Amino acid sequence: MDTIDRKAVAALDAAAARRRVADLDVLRAVVEANAANITQRVIHEHIGISQPTIHRMLRTVLENPALLDRTPTEVIDRRTAGQISDTEMMQVLLGWHFTFGRVPVSGGVSADAYEPGSWDEIECAYYRGLLTDDEIGRLMERNKDALQQAARSA
Repeated sequence: MDTIDRKAVAALDAAAARRRVADLDVLRAVVEANAANITQRVIHEHIGISQPTIHRMLRTVLENPALLDRTPTEVIDRRTAGQISDTEMMQVLLGWHFTFGRVPVSGGVSADAYEPGSWDEIECAYYRGLLTDDEIGRLMERNKDALQQAARSA
């Protein structure tokens, strides 16, 4: 059986988290600059992203403004990237108002789909090793009633 080098995997996780956080920071900066009436050409000159890419970024956010919203994944990524401490991450997540995934029902018939909630991001992070047993345990304890209600409604 292969042995995984945990240090190398942690370095991969940190590098990927830094990339995702940087991409989100750039997206937010581009949207903010655009809102301040800075031209796409000037934005290009400052961040080195092509004007067509800037245009696509702005169009994507216009179609889905929720892309700019802070998510549990972003908070966990910022910790993984070393931008915030374990304590800061847990303070944010312990205060989060989580939503829970569901199968939509229309006319009394369950759809062949699943609408994820923000709690799914917590589970995914845990299964990827980005949250410890203690961290997921604390989050589950804090959200025990909501988790039980979500399980009953499934």
